[in-house]
Amino acid sequence: MVFDLWTDDKAPNNGAHGDPFLASPKPRAQQDRPPAPPSLGRQGSCAGPMVKLLLGRTGADFLLLLEETDGAAHWQTRSWSEGGVPAALAAKLEKMRTKNHHVNEVSFGAAGEWFVHGVDAGGTSTFSWWDSAFAASRQLRKWTALPESRLHVAFGDEGRWLILQGHNGFCGAEHVAAGLQKRIRKLHDAKGTIGVVRLLPGGAYFIADSQGSQWAGLGGEVAAELARRGDKVCSAPGEPSIAAGEVLDVAVGADGSWVVLREHWFR
Repeated sequence: MVFDLWTDDKAPNNGAHGDPFLASPKPRAQQDRPPAPPSLGRQGSCAGPMVKLLLGRTGADFLLLLEETDGAAHWQTRSWSEGGVPAALAAKLEKMRTKNHHVNEVSFGAAGEWFVHGVDAGGTSTFSWWDSAFAASRQLRKWTALPESRLHVAFGDEGRWLILQGHNGFCGAEHVAAGLQKRIRKLHDAKGTIGVVRLLPGGAYFIADSQGSQWAGLGGEVAAELARRGDKVCSAPGEPSIAAGEVLDVAVGADGSWVVLREHWFR
């Protein structure tokens, strides 16, 4: 299967003759620095959630990252189901835990693809590992060589994949949903910021960015939840109700299990 990088009309083709990969557009305007640690309580969907959840075959196959703080210290908690993520990824995550490395980005796909990107305890060195058979290994080698570059990798079914670099640099498989490709190109041209993209089962997708959020291919309860607006929630007994907030992220398993994360709530 042949994959192409998405480019806008102004992006040059710097690939070698016959190479199915094209030069991806570089981030526009904003600096290539990773965003501040996101928060469920922080306004703005483009920041992404403090809770990161990925689902595999079922709702019981999961990978969970929590960015936690007590106001003075900041730490990361990670957990995953045994057998729910690729064995090589689980081994890398365990190794990073023993070395006290922080995971900046992690993802895995239905066919066993995986990627993890992190930084050491001192914040001076970055590390990246991925499935050696991944179709975009060449582009990852290029972008992971940029130590301050923020990377976000999404894997979908049927060989779909997407890499975001910096605030709005991108490349992906040519058969990712056309609507998602169009939105990302528009964001790039408008010098916007892409927060998170999920390639979901059946070719569905979700994107949260500086212009809000968009999704397609989702039906039933998860679509109804994404469409809800203005919900009020109570974070603790006796506490006043607050707005649940915008959708920050969506996790969907191959069996239809789902979780929607908002600024102050999840369901």
